Amino acid sequence: MSVFSAKRVALLAFALLALLALGAAQGGAELELAEIDDAELDALLSDAEALGLDTGEDVGADVPDQPSGAVEPVPETPEDPEPAGAGAVEPVPAKKKEKSRPVDAAPAPPPAYKSKGPPPHLTVRLGQEPGACTYCKAAAHKLQVALTHAHLEHHEDHERVEIARSGKEKLPEDVFLRHMREVCDNDEYWSSIYGSYDFSTGGRVLTGPGLDWSAPNDPRATPTGVDHVRDLKAACKKMETEVEHAGLYRAFWEGREAYPSHKWYFQQEFCYASGHACHPATLEGRDEL
Repeated sequence: MSVFSAKRVALLAFALLALLALGAAQGGAELELAEIDDAELDALLSDAEALGLDTGEDVGADVPDQPSGAVEPVPETPEDPEPAGAGAVEPVPAKKKEKSRPVDAAPAPPPAYKSKGPPPHLTVRLGQEPGACTYCKAAAHKLQVALTHAHLEHHEDHERVEIARSGKEKLPEDVFLRHMREVCDNDEYWSSIYGSYDFSTGGRVLTGPGLDWSAPNDPRATPTGVDHVRDLKAACKKMETEVEHAGLYRAFWEGREAYPSHKWYFQQEFCYASGHACHPATLEGRDEL
């Protein structure tokens, strides 16, 4: 037999009951239920349709919703593919074997400084001994340094000093006197930084600022112990008096340009000029001071 839906079975049962009732009414005879084959079933269904009953032949055309209690199968969602590298361990590429490089040798330390030491020959030139030329040069050095300091104190920086120099501006008188009035009278200055030495090779020199020689550190040089303070002071005062204020200012304003290759241009102006103590003719005795 064919498998019937629940609706179709219910209709079939109703049709059977209707036929039984109809048969009982007609003859009162009992109608035995027997096994119904497909042909008899189709005949019964045809009778039921004639009576206007719905036999459910169009089963499947409109399938009713399943009862609310039915559990619909949930479609399985495909698992997200595991991101690459999340769980797997990527193989570490083998490091290329680097070629051994030659290690640069450490730079050699610089050679230790070696002092050249004293000159091989301690030779005294004319005009380097204690005398008129070296006293003049020491005095000119002192006056140039003092006047430069006076300008720096007043103008406060080198740029303004140069402006004053190019404009030939004089200092206020009180500033000039404070720096220059007693510049030659400082005994301590002259005695502490000037001195004379005798060389075993012959000759004597005066050493100090502005001179050709500084105090030599040489076993062939021996301090003389002679005091030259009086002579140095006298040379300084003589120069200051002779050149006067005007001469000092003129040397300060024009000396650097007049003698660009000389740092101590006061010496060039007051000691090396013709007729002065360091001029070659004077040193050789051909000119007298």
